Amino acid sequence: SDSKIRKTISAGPILVKAPLPGNIMQVFVKPGDMVKRGDKLLIYEAMKMENQVLAEKDGKIEVVKVHIGDAVLQGDVLIEMS
Repeated sequence: SDSKIRKTISAGPILVKAPLPGNIMQVFVKPGDMVKRGDKLLIYEAMKMENQVLAEKDGKIEVVKVHIGDAVLQGDVLIEMS
């Protein structure tokens, strides 16, 4: 169990980034929420299409860096998870 503990401490936050520039339309999570892989985190509009951003793994939402209506650039961090 020692190695598991070390791994948890050394693992940095999971950064959820914008794959494309766009505008935030809906945010489904808030700090403290527990999410499962595949859960919807937010929806944003890019190139006239709605894109869902899903959790890539189970975890806890630590920081939500965007609000509805925000414009984001490709690679911007939207959410930090642990």
